[in-house]
Amino acid sequence: MKILSLPSSQELALKIANRMDCKIADYKSVRFPDGEIYTKIDTPLEGEMVIVIGNTNTDSNIISYLLLLDAVKEENPKELIAFIPYFGYARQHKLYNKGEAIASKVMTKSIDNFADKIIAVELHDEQTLNYTNKPFINLKIKKPVFNFFKDKGIDYVISPDDGGYQRANDMANLLGCNAYYIDKKRIDADTVEMKLPEVEFKNKNILLLDDMISTGHTMLNAINLISNKGAKKIYCCAIHGIFAENSDKLIKEKIDEIVVTDTIQSEYSKLSVADEFVKLFEK
Repeated sequence: MKILSLPSSQELALKIANRMDCKIADYKSVRFPDGEIYTKIDTPLEGEMVIVIGNTNTDSNIISYLLLLDAVKEENPKELIAFIPYFGYARQHKLYNKGEAIASKVMTKSIDNFADKIIAVELHDEQTLNYTNKPFINLKIKKPVFNFFKDKGIDYVISPDDGGYQRANDMANLLGCNAYYIDKKRIDADTVEMKLPEVEFKNKNILLLDDMISTGHTMLNAINLISNKGAKKIYCCAIHGIFAENSDKLIKEKIDEIVVTDTIQSEYSKLSVADEFVKLFEK
């Protein structure tokens, strides 16, 4: 077995390689003066099981990842597994308005051209799984979150919206507490109303749990609402920490701790998805 990784996923790739006792293969990737990317595999891969790790959260990463998949495919591996820790473009998973592109379908079908199996971590919506006939695993991350918060005295696990309630409820069951969600209603194009559940927040330890923190607007609004109700401690946890517009700095000022996984490496990546990924290969 061999692993290849985009630069943005190298730390996670090393963890996985160490746990699976396999090597990370070498390859060359350079950018020409006109901006195009050149990719070349430097390690023989014929007949090997190969895992290619990389995120699709930027245009550059997408092109680099697809070129790397193609380069590996040309080497005739025994099996090619595409592991996308953060599957970008997954929020546009269906047609909301006439004339739109369904971005998650485009991404899935592009990867499907090369991979024998696709694995992603906590997809924004499982509709994306339906855009390929290849095996596509949506890896759920529960144990690392539970292990981190099991001794924090969490009273409630709160989802910032109803779409993430199942994740919050699953975690609350593990932690032995209650789960709730914040009711969000769009008033107009610029206004969203958020309403807390009718429970006592004063002197409670709250875990705000979501699949991702992007601009952080929803999370910040949720934090403000809960803070105003007198919560004792507020922890903010997400599987994917994107932190656009320096949202981490704004959130950090208002809560006790930010925790994310290493799908996107940052200073807040206190949880790893490596063990959960490796379990998929245990017999």
